[in-house]
Amino acid sequence: MTKYQILADLDAASKSYQSNYEGLFLRCLKPLDQVVSVKLLLRVWGPRFEFLVRLLLVATFLDDSFRAATHFTEHIDQVGEQGYLKPLAATSPALVSTIAMLALSAGLLAQSLGSFCLLTMVHPDSASKALICWTIAQPVMYAQLANVEFVAESLSMVGGLLVLRAHLSEQAEREGRHVPLGGGGLCVPGESAPEAAIARTQLLGRLLLLSVYLYHAWLVLRGLLAGHSLSMLLVDMVVLVGLVLGCTLVAAGLRSRTVALTLALVNLGFVCYSHPFFRFVWREGGKWKYDDAALRKSMPHVALPETNDEDDFESWHIVDLHRYYFFQGLSTSGALLLLAQFGPGEIAVEANEVLLGDVQRARD
Repeated sequence: MTKYQILADLDAASKSYQSNYEGLFLRCLKPLDQVVSVKLLLRVWGPRFEFLVRLLLVATFLDDSFRAATHFTEHIDQVGEQGYLKPLAATSPALVSTIAMLALSAGLLAQSLGSFCLLTMVHPDSASKALICWTIAQPVMYAQLANVEFVAESLSMVGGLLVLRAHLSEQAEREGRHVPLGGGGLCVPGESAPEAAIARTQLLGRLLLLSVYLYHAWLVLRGLLAGHSLSMLLVDMVVLVGLVLGCTLVAAGLRSRTVALTLALVNLGFVCYSHPFFRFVWREGGKWKYDDAALRKSMPHVALPETNDEDDFESWHIVDLHRYYFFQGLSTSGALLLLAQFGPGEIAVEANEVLLGDVQRARD
C-alpha cells in the first residue's frame, strides 16, 4: 500500500467519523432550535463564552498578581534569598532587595495590566507578549526550574497565549489591519509572511499546550514501572493510553478540537480534586483555621532549597501553593478551550475540523 493510499484511507475515515459526529449533534440541536434559534443563542452567548475562556486563561495571572500585591515583602524575600539572586544575598543584601523589588513590581504590572487588557481586548498583542515574558521568567526568578510540574504548567500557558496571539493575528489579517505576527523571511513559497507566521505560531502553541499532559503521562508511566496492585495497574494503563493518544491527536491536528475540549473538562475536575485550597482553610472566630493533617498529606510539588524540607512550610504557605496550582490549572483549561474554539491551524492533518457542525452552520 502506497503512502497516497494510506492518506486517502485516513481522509475517508476522518470524513466518515465527522459525518457521524455531526449527525449526533444535529439530533441534539434540532429540538433546541425548535424552542429558541441556535443562531440567536450564538449571537447572545458567543461573546460571553469567549470572554469566559479568556478569563480562565488569565485566572492564574490575576490571582498571582493579587497574591504578590498582598504579600509583597514575603515575595521579595523569597526571590532574594531562595531565587536566582541567592548568590548575591550574603554579600549585597541591599542590592538583592532592590533588584527583587523592581523585578516583582514589573511582574505585578505585567500580570495585572496584561490580564485586564486581554479581558477587554485593549492592546491584546502587547498584553500577550507581557504575559508570555512573565511566564517564562517566573520559574527562573523563584528558582523553580527543577520543579518539572511548575515548568510544564508554565509551558502550557505559553502555548495557550500563542494560540490566542495566532487567532488575533488571523482576525487582523482578515479585516485588513496590521498583523502582529510579521513572519520575517521564513515563509513558505506561495504564502505571505503573516500567513506563514500565524501557521507556525498555531503549531508551536498547540505543541506547548501538551507539556503538562506529557508530564502527567510520564508520572503514570513511572508509577507503572514501580509496580502497583492489579486494579491500579489497569487504571494507570487506561490513563496512560488516554493521555498518549490525546497528545498524539492534538500534536498531529487530528480531532484536536474534540480532544482539547475533553482534556479541558477533565483538567477542571482534576485541579478541583488535587488542589482544593478552599477545603483546607476557613474563617472561625475572626481567625483563619487550617486543616493541618490534610495539608501535610497533600503537599504540592515544589523545588526546595537544600537547607529546607517540607516540614519547614507553614500551613498558610501550603494553602498558598495549592491555590497557585488551582488557578494555574484553570488557566491550562482555558488554553485548551482556546484550541477547541479556534482550531489547530493550517499545519494540521485536519486543519478545517468542525467541532459542532450544526452550530457552525447556524453561525454562518
